Amino acid sequence: MKKFRIELTGFIEMDTDQERDARILAERVLEEIRSVFSGHGAIQDCSIGIDSVTEKPLTRRYR
Repeated sequence: MKKFRIELTGFIEMDTDQERDARILAERVLEEIRSVFSGHGAIQDCSIGIDSVTEKPLTRRYR
């Protein structure tokens, strides 16, 4: 049996009022992803987490 390692990259963009809210929501999403991974017998090991949280500047003004 061969083993393969897959590294994921990407981002999640969300609208919240506070960075703390964004982190909490992201952790909830990651928990769902971890749950899906754990349901697959072929996945033996997994580490997925948050690397950084940065505020994206607004591109337009709200009135």
